[in-house]
Amino acid sequence: MKQERMTLSQKELDRIRIIGALVDGRMTNREAAEKLGLCQRQIIRIKKRFVVQGAAGLVHGNRGRTSRRRIGDEVRESVLKAYEEVYYDFNFSHFAECLNEREGIGISRSSVVRILKDEGIRSKKSARRRPKLHRSRPRKVAAGMLWQTDATSFEWFGRGNGRATLHAYIDDATGIVTGACFTENECMAGYVAALGMGIEGYGLPMAIYSDRHTIFRSPKARAQDDEDRIEGNEENEGNEAGKEEPLSCFGRGLKDLGIGQIFALTPEAKGRVERLWNTMQDRLPGS
Repeated sequence: MKQERMTLSQKELDRIRIIGALVDGRMTNREAAEKLGLCQRQIIRIKKRFVVQGAAGLVHGNRGRTSRRRIGDEVRESVLKAYEEVYYDFNFSHFAECLNEREGIGISRSSVVRILKDEGIRSKKSARRRPKLHRSRPRKVAAGMLWQTDATSFEWFGRGNGRATLHAYIDDATGIVTGACFTENECMAGYVAALGMGIEGYGLPMAIYSDRHTIFRSPKARAQDDEDRIEGNEENEGNEAGKEEPLSCFGRGLKDLGIGQIFALTPEAKGRVERLWNTMQDRLPGS
């Protein structure tokens, strides 16, 4: 059988020589990374490919075939380096946008996905554990009928820059974020500031849908087995006639404004605001 001969570039020969030395223990990951101008995570993946496939694993699979969609080695390396060193916590779509808008690398999303998947990199979004399915509560029919609220702590300003807590309100009917505010920790001041922002921009909502944090519900309030004021004909005030449930400071403020309160028993019950966090955690840290 006639064997196909392959001509390697000097760059490919250097890579094979260096990775070979790495596999033989004559060089460290750091030394190999410095010589090839890559990060250590890329070196580890290349080393694994070399161990399994040999030198052929370091040569592009389309060698010998001309492709109209061919991406140059320099562009490929630039994409991988940018992802490994700067955009490591971005999902693929957001990363592709940043390459075009910030790095000046004109490349399609599909090409970015192909480059990263060839290196065994999984999207941050696809790596998330699939949540259990829960019965969806129908959206309210009009804006302003119900605002869901919550807060979450995250490295919003990039990895290594500390955590902050984002408080936000989202309109149940429209999905519009009516107000949001950063503070160091979850606190009433954060919820009040975000609520004030929403009221200024959209007017008073009819009700606020929250968890049972003591900011929203007084610890003195009696325990209840079901959500207070659930949808349709099950809506109720959660209080027997003539008996007023103790209110938190935040709750008293809402009452003075004529805004009702609805308490959720589980995070899943606040699905819209919980999904909002996924979107914001994908987007805000890189903004």
